[in-house]
Amino acid sequence: MPLLLVVDMQPNFETSNREWLLENVEREIRAARAAGWGIMFLEYARRVNGCGVPVAHRTHARLIRLVEDYPHAITVHKNSDDGSVDAMCAAEDDWWDDDCAPHLDGGIRVVGVNTDACVAATVNGLSERNSELEITVVGDACNGHGSATDKPSNDHHHKIVTEGRNVRVLAVA
Repeated sequence: MPLLLVVDMQPNFETSNREWLLENVEREIRAARAAGWGIMFLEYARRVNGCGVPVAHRTHARLIRLVEDYPHAITVHKNSDDGSVDAMCAAEDDWWDDDCAPHLDGGIRVVGVNTDACVAATVNGLSERNSELEITVVGDACNGHGSATDKPSNDHHHKIVTEGRNVRVLAVA
């Protein structure tokens, strides 16, 4: 089963609050759900005294609401920009209902923030760790950290290593 990986769409990251980005990530979540894909929300965990993630730092509620009754969705916490190990371990784990774990064999589609930080680090890490994994980065559903645009752009997509790799970035037209 393919997997949609939603990276760091948490309100405390300024770029995740852009309406165009939220709408495009919602589009990808709806499409993944309609296709029966696994959906993983990868969250940057800011641990307080070693405990949890403050509620204000969780993925945007409007995105989570899209999968409230969907058994193929989970949230995974990471402690660094590169969430590839966390994502791979969770995909292979038994956190999923029944036998619906994606096991990453159907490919992975990535959306979120930031293409010059967490998206790039996670995608590059996934590619390095599994050269057989087909990885697609949805350009218009990602945003760069320093990008001040009010619409999708290709800012910072060059941080994602594609040459000689199993990664493709769908450029913004």
